[in-house]
Amino acid sequence: MAPRNVPGTCMLCREPVSRRGALRHVEGCLRSSGWPAGEKPSLIITIQGRHDRSYWLVVLARPDATLEDLDSLIRDVWVECCGHMSAFSIGKESYLSGEDEPGTSMAIPLSGLVPPGSTFSYEYDFGSTTELDLKVIGAIPIMPPEKPICLIARNNPPPFPCDACGNQAEFSLFDDEDGTLRFFCRECLVSAEPDPECTEIIENSPRTGICGYVEDPDAAVYWYPPGWNAEDLASPELEEILKKLPEFDPDDCIYTFEDPPGDGEVQAMMDAVCADIGPEIEAFIADERAAHGEFYGALAGETVMEFCVFTYGLRGKTIREWDARLVRTCLIEEMAQNPIFPEEWLENAVPILCRFLSSMEAAGRLQNAAELIAVLKEAEPAFRAAATSPEKYRDLSGRIFQRALDAGVDPEDERALMNFVQREVVVMAGMDPDDADLIEKIEYLFKDDGIAPNSGDLRVSAILFRCEEFCARLEDGTIPGRCGAIVGDLAAHPAAPLSRGDEDLWSAAVVYAACRDVGLIRPGKGGTPLAREIGSFFDLEPSSVRNKVAALKKYLTGTPGAED
Repeated sequence: MAPRNVPGTCMLCREPVSRRGALRHVEGCLRSSGWPAGEKPSLIITIQGRHDRSYWLVVLARPDATLEDLDSLIRDVWVECCGHMSAFSIGKESYLSGEDEPGTSMAIPLSGLVPPGSTFSYEYDFGSTTELDLKVIGAIPIMPPEKPICLIARNNPPPFPCDACGNQAEFSLFDDEDGTLRFFCRECLVSAEPDPECTEIIENSPRTGICGYVEDPDAAVYWYPPGWNAEDLASPELEEILKKLPEFDPDDCIYTFEDPPGDGEVQAMMDAVCADIGPEIEAFIADERAAHGEFYGALAGETVMEFCVFTYGLRGKTIREWDARLVRTCLIEEMAQNPIFPEEWLENAVPILCRFLSSMEAAGRLQNAAELIAVLKEAEPAFRAAATSPEKYRDLSGRIFQRALDAGVDPEDERALMNFVQREVVVMAGMDPDDADLIEKIEYLFKDDGIAPNSGDLRVSAILFRCEEFCARLEDGTIPGRCGAIVGDLAAHPAAPLSRGDEDLWSAAVVYAACRDVGLIRPGKGGTPLAREIGSFFDLEPSSVRNKVAALKKYLTGTPGAED
């Protein structure tokens, strides 16, 4: 991990500045900047990564600047990747991106809301969340000259050692085999035979390595003081190295989320765990059974084995290599995606893992249990939110339904589809798909507890999932919600129109209708670029999409027509 105390640069004078000395330095630079004075003071705000304080920004905000302006700066400079939602938490109130309702909208001035001395927080992406802490450290009667908020200081890129030689790394490489981010200097990069699509210049952002984040100098420079340009924020030399990387042979990739590990690979992961710490796990389970009873002993065994399979098999890290970032990522991004779990698991998973870490330290298998336990406890609310997120289940249902189609399962064959779903969720949960007792238990849950959706529910989820995939490329954050409303109305219609026809055609028609509803697609014989893009994305003729939109009129009141 990069060191915590990373120096920075003043964006006004371009001289070195430390995070602790930033207030005094920027106040001096602002007073000599020649920037206009204001009747009311502007706010000086620090922003830093919650889990890695090496990353920090200092911004100057006019008194009429809004949370929406601050959100835009944070997105453009630090976190924007896929148009995810974001939120500020101030006291007991939350302000959400894309909200229009008073009391929750970000369209509210900072002045009065966060006076000097105030602390508040920010989250971007409620799945793979980037969390930031903010503080108003001062006020000064000087205003940014061209925009409501201006970046006036930031950290220098934290140093990362090259994984191969230990020298200063300049590139990051996402390793598909274990799902981790690796770092290389320019000399060692080529010998690593990287996939150019997975290789990036190391980003100066707390979102480095998350959700395919890549810095955008053209967007970031907007928030810099006058005199900066995008070329100042990029390295042409490093970009040229990336361009010259040889083509990558994908045969080395084991699997992706869309191509999950097979039964043999899952078993190999479990074997690797057992070969390393099997006796210690068995001893821990025995202690849990003795202390909490048979049910919770079994729950502890499943929880610990699932966690270890993820860390050993997907992340390639034995227990001796576990660190705070790994266990937090595994908890929120892997464990929380468990598609099926008993009610007791949600409130007991983190306590079980904490006791397991203490047990492993007592057995001499790790030495940093206290640090890891603290991280797990801090991440528990985010874990619970991710585990019960409706978006998670829509995403999983859509993917499972698509896998079933790819595997040749007849979507109208309820029994065959449910058998496929049962096996998929067992594998995705990191459990043994050949465990007869486990399969029997899953079948019981599916039949008697109504956990599994029927084929119609899976079709609806798949249609909405494809809509959301397309909407990720749109700047209008209202479109996914409009798509969800249209799909919901169609799913609730007595005629069940979504149960028939091609799923992609339905998805394309829903997106088209939603975009037409807000004026993004206008009438005209040739259509619009967005209409053509919808057809291209779903691999459909625009005329077919328009005809399907016309069919929506039979089921929905007030849906846009098809003529364009």
